[in-house]
Amino acid sequence: MIRRPGHSVNASTRLADPTPMPVVVGLDLELAAANVARFGGDEQRFDSSLRAGLRALGSLPSEAQAVQDLAAVAAWRSGVIGLRTDALRALSSCLDAGLSGAAAATLGMPSTDIAGFAEGQRTDRFFWPAWRGLGRAYLLARIGGFAGLGGPWSAHPGDVLPVGEGRWLVEVGEELWEVTADLFGHSVSLAADDPGPDDAAGTPGVRVVSVPTSYLLEVVREAA
Repeated sequence: MIRRPGHSVNASTRLADPTPMPVVVGLDLELAAANVARFGGDEQRFDSSLRAGLRALGSLPSEAQAVQDLAAVAAWRSGVIGLRTDALRALSSCLDAGLSGAAAATLGMPSTDIAGFAEGQRTDRFFWPAWRGLGRAYLLARIGGFAGLGGPWSAHPGDVLPVGEGRWLVEVGEELWEVTADLFGHSVSLAADDPGPDDAAGTPGVRVVSVPTSYLLEVVREAA
């Protein structure tokens, strides 16, 4: 079996077939979906996640801000890691506005879990309520891949160095790459000339493993 990059949180989710987005005054949701794809997210997952949130609302709110917040959460859920900070802020706004059910539906979890999820994500970017108390190591994500199959690398990734919260440097052949990851998404790019560590020592309980026979890195949560 060919292993491909992806995140374990998506393994059991089914995506609805995309249909035209509803019209919301002041927002272009079709453009938002296109931007999700442009920034490395899954456009179909964005569509499915946002629709789930809008269905949970029952009817479109008079204020476009609520839909805009749900769209930010849906974009993060679809893998746009660059929106993580904005999405967490939007999620907090949804909870403050009494839209916890819609936010939970957007993320694909029971509404009873959404407050704990928001709190857990403050200190653990890989926190997912359904995985609490597993008591064993488990796979969070596979990242990278062979260039000939659409991945970024033409050599096997080697040594991995944590350089901050959710950030790692990876030696690939004679190049140095930077990997950033969280629960829903990741980015992979050539490292800057001096990609020094930030103030954080790393990501407690999470390690990135290079497998000698694979072009993929594995992000693993260690057993508690």
